[in-house]
Amino acid sequence: MKVGIIRCMRTEDYCLGTTDFKMVQEHKGAFECQEDIEIVGFINCGGCP
Repeated sequence: MKVGIIRCMRTEDYCLGTTDFKMVQEHKGAFECQEDIEIVGFINCGGCP
């Protein structure tokens, strides 16, 4: 499965996203599945208006 992660721009100062990569590697949380997971994108949103 290919996954793209879009995170909130408001959290970029205190959330580096390292936990997302760890959870993918360990197949935990929202990434619990038997398939191989490949992160193909990791980006911030454009920010709220």
